[in-house]
Amino acid sequence: MPIFEVRTTRLLGALCLAMAGVLAAPAWAQDKDTFMLPDDRRMDWKPGIPGGIPSYPVFASVKDAPYNAKGDGVADDTAAIQKALDDCPEGKAVHLPAGRYKLTAQLSITKGIVIRGDGPEKTRLLSEALENHIIGICNWDNYVTTKILKGYTKGSTSITVEDAARLKQGDLLLVDQLNDPDFVDIQGEGGTCKWAGRNDGKRGMGQLMLIAAKDGNTLTLNRPLAFTFKEALAPEATRTTDKVISRAGVEDLYTEMTALGRKSGSSVKLWNATYCWVKNVECCMGFEFAHVTLQHTLGCEIRDSYFHHAHAYGSGHGYGVLVFGQCTDSLVENNAFYSLNVGVAIGACGPGNVVGYNFSTRIFGRDYPKTNWAHADIVHHAAHPYLNLFEGNLVSAIFFDFYWGSSSHNTVFRNAADMRSSRADGEFMTQNVVALRIDKNSRYTSVIGNVLGYEGVQAPVELASPAGFGKSAVYYFGHPGDPKVAETLLRHGNFDYVSKQTQWDPNTAAHKLPNSLYLTDKPAFFGNLPWPSVGPDLKPMAGTIPAKERFLKIPKREHEAQDLLCLGEYYLETGKKDEALPSLQQVVDKYADTAFAADARKRIEQAK
Repeated sequence: MPIFEVRTTRLLGALCLAMAGVLAAPAWAQDKDTFMLPDDRRMDWKPGIPGGIPSYPVFASVKDAPYNAKGDGVADDTAAIQKALDDCPEGKAVHLPAGRYKLTAQLSITKGIVIRGDGPEKTRLLSEALENHIIGICNWDNYVTTKILKGYTKGSTSITVEDAARLKQGDLLLVDQLNDPDFVDIQGEGGTCKWAGRNDGKRGMGQLMLIAAKDGNTLTLNRPLAFTFKEALAPEATRTTDKVISRAGVEDLYTEMTALGRKSGSSVKLWNATYCWVKNVECCMGFEFAHVTLQHTLGCEIRDSYFHHAHAYGSGHGYGVLVFGQCTDSLVENNAFYSLNVGVAIGACGPGNVVGYNFSTRIFGRDYPKTNWAHADIVHHAAHPYLNLFEGNLVSAIFFDFYWGSSSHNTVFRNAADMRSSRADGEFMTQNVVALRIDKNSRYTSVIGNVLGYEGVQAPVELASPAGFGKSAVYYFGHPGDPKVAETLLRHGNFDYVSKQTQWDPNTAAHKLPNSLYLTDKPAFFGNLPWPSVGPDLKPMAGTIPAKERFLKIPKREHEAQDLLCLGEYYLETGKKDEALPSLQQVVDKYADTAFAADARKRIEQAK
């Protein structure tokens, strides 16, 4: 088969029987010349909070009586802020005026309230805690499970269960089934993904929704099922927790983990939460999992934020945003990611999640900082993410890996992946430099309207396993040895800078690309910038987005000073004091006028 020929499977077989059902076509698809994804590869993507993020009035300022937080970076303000959060009624906000708030334990939000600063440049939360999260919007799993008797077909909004006695309206409900061997595999290169779903990963493919109404053992769902479950695979409905936290948010502030030797925790953790959000937040020096980690969430939004640098870059550390635990309908939109292990990681999650219009650069792996191996800005990592959409992102690379298992029915639409992964010294990496990597058991992937590579890139257009792990190409399919990845792939309307052509699927007549697969109009956050911003039908083909423009406004000297400071701290944590001190001293000597010099002096004294 010629290298440029797009290979797609039209025979649906058992998989598409499982995904059967007809979706109503969106309005733009009434034009027969406009491309539309086949029914089995799409859903009605409606991510995030219905109606948008609400604006809560202020309940109290933490600096006022009776809370009396200092915000001077010296006094421990943990108890004062937590008391204000505990006192705050639902639908109100706790205000943190400009200041530096020292924390020694996790701040917990247990109801629908907001913690709000005066902006990331003014309100700063500095956590000295060695474990747990800086901010937790969390409740533990507490399962109640019952067998589904009927209604488990794609498009259904009503199911009948065996016993609904302990279920009620408003419960967060997980619908899942035993793993379908046709396309779910939790055995990856890294081992068995026991956290893929319930029963030690044996139920790795599920969807979350709310119980909108209950009539005996019949449950009305707030969202249609995205695919058809099989009776033979024992579909079940599980209430995930006895207390769902709904409509809580974190806004307009900065967080940093300042303690070296941290043991656990994300900057912000959302768990068993519905329609919660993180907005206009800057998080620095993350640790375990991600700056923002989502687990068992529905319709949550992470937006308009900046995530950068980490205490650790190894497995399970240093991500920007992690969406896992059957999360459904998440929206990760308009964020910037810098100097991390991964920008956005999607793993073991449900359908309907959208990663849209994010900018990511300078992504490292576990060998940071002395690495020449390119890592992905956006990655599928852990079985079994399905029916997720990646749209409008500006990144170096997108990988659907097989390290912890499979994925299916995901769409990569109008992204620019330029293959410009850079090392800590600013030079381009030379190994594993791939725009789009789709590994074993990542089946029925759709790659539509993307712009890949850069002018002058030297690499083949396509490699298939076993071409050699770590080689460079625009596309790399099937590692380690799965020809069905390419056979089930739908590629249409993608431009690459090696062939300098837009490649179309010969079996698909419609060549007009829609503007978006989840937005009906230009989003307000784009302002005066052109939208859509990426596609072979545009001039330029890879334009800019608001997240990138915000990132580029950060002064170069600030980036340089912070990179050196964070590198020095990383060396200190890994026991390499002799390598840490030169980096820290450079901050003091060369960037004495920046806000990072004082922290560098402090670390030098600690090292001595």
